[in-house]
Amino acid sequence: MPAPNYRGRSHPYLEAKIPTLSHADSMGQFVRAGCTRCKAIHLYRPADIRTVVGGDMHVFRLREVLRCEKCGRRDEMVVEFKTLMGNEISGLVIRELVEVRMVKKPIWRDRKL
Repeated sequence: MPAPNYRGRSHPYLEAKIPTLSHADSMGQFVRAGCTRCKAIHLYRPADIRTVVGGDMHVFRLREVLRCEKCGRRDEMVVEFKTLMGNEISGLVIRELVEVRMVKKPIWRDRKL
């Protein structure tokens, strides 16, 4: 497993060994995303994150994609895959994807005729 300060530039053979969202989903793991600045921590299902991100990514690329919901920063995010035991799952709070909304924003310009 590469170091946490991994920036995404490695040999493709080594890159293929890093666990992805589909691997975590098949193993029953959760995505734990936390912000080191405001100390907000949330657990997600990997399939929900894959729907939002739009593809299968490995854990170190998720740091660059996810944003903290409290402070809005990306550079302070820590993302990891967590395997939980049976006694830890009871009463666990997980953020679940309800829907994805696409916002249409018109962009106008003034043009002289």
